[in-house]
Amino acid sequence: MNNNVISRFLVLLLIMVTETVAVTARGEESRQDSALCYFDSVEVALLTCEPHDEVYSLYGHTAIRITDRNANTDIAVNYGIFNSKADFFVPRFVFGLTDYMMGVTDMQQFLAEYDYYGSGVMQQRLNMTAQEKQRLLEALRENALPENVVYRYNFFYNNCTTKARDMILDALDGKVEYKQKGLREGERSFRDLIHSKAGTHRWAAAGNDLLLGVQADENTTFAEREFLPQVLMIDFDDAVVKRNDGKVEKLVGESTWLLPSTHPTVFNEAPGFPLTPMQCASVFFGVILALCVVHCVTRKKVYEKIEYGVVCVYGLAGLILLAMVFSQHPTVRINFQILVLNPLLPFICMPRFRNKYTFAIVTGCLVVFFVAGFWQRYAEGMYLMALSLQLIALTHFFLHNFGGLKKNH
Repeated sequence: MNNNVISRFLVLLLIMVTETVAVTARGEESRQDSALCYFDSVEVALLTCEPHDEVYSLYGHTAIRITDRNANTDIAVNYGIFNSKADFFVPRFVFGLTDYMMGVTDMQQFLAEYDYYGSGVMQQRLNMTAQEKQRLLEALRENALPENVVYRYNFFYNNCTTKARDMILDALDGKVEYKQKGLREGERSFRDLIHSKAGTHRWAAAGNDLLLGVQADENTTFAEREFLPQVLMIDFDDAVVKRNDGKVEKLVGESTWLLPSTHPTVFNEAPGFPLTPMQCASVFFGVILALCVVHCVTRKKVYEKIEYGVVCVYGLAGLILLAMVFSQHPTVRINFQILVLNPLLPFICMPRFRNKYTFAIVTGCLVVFFVAGFWQRYAEGMYLMALSLQLIALTHFFLHNFGGLKKNH
């Protein structure tokens, strides 16, 4: 049986079990107590999966485990199912228009994937009453219906971890309080949290930093940090539930490693391109410096064309940042790196439009860029990219004002 068939079968099984209990619960009051007793055989747990060597897994994963001893079922429910081969998947993901799905997987099959990569899986068994378990299963059943199974994904605000958290918290008959809240209230931004999980994957971190704007550097709330699976796991471990009847109980009854990490160093490995972003930026800066010096000395037209080609590359890269303005992700809309990777640069620096104000315009943009660096953290090497652009602008300013352009041949 393939994965899709198994998933569909388990979804139907989940629907049948909860429907049966729901029908029983709608009967006489005595029968309702009997129906609730059914859930004594049901256990609910939060699963936190460690990252492995695939880039998409750098931040881990979260799922809900539902074990029913009477029905002899053991399933993992997660909200991280997506189709990377769907039409325009990457553009839709960038613009915050990606649809993810709820998925149901046999527990053995779920663990087999992480066992293959050597990634650990932590289980936190949750202390939930029969009514809370019933409420959770009924909510999961609703999510499993065809009209509800798809949801609009957002990396920070509505991902596989926040969905699992919200489903659990909404089912509780009371309020969850985190004991470590006071200790963990610091200046921690979305960017800080992403960097904490990127390890030595510096190109992945640089790519994230390039797209993230100034809002990603603002302090996050306690709940906002729980978009990361391991943060939610830590929060749940120390949390207590203050139920409406006054009873106070730890949210997590028992924590167990279902799979130990057999490849603990994999996250620190970053194979691939041999140079770091800073090294590449340094080489680029050195090439631009040499190009500008040769241009000033020889004053040959060919170097002007090469420099203009570099400016066009800056502008093309800036189109990506310009597109982010229209994204549904609020943390990417205001990005001061667009002052360096500026889509208007090819037009500002075109020979027919270039004049004595060109240097002032480019320099003004770069000054604002450097000042804004006090509020926004930039991608690794971006400052050198800005200095390279300034060198090109300074070269043309020098040649224009000292008559160099008149001697081109």
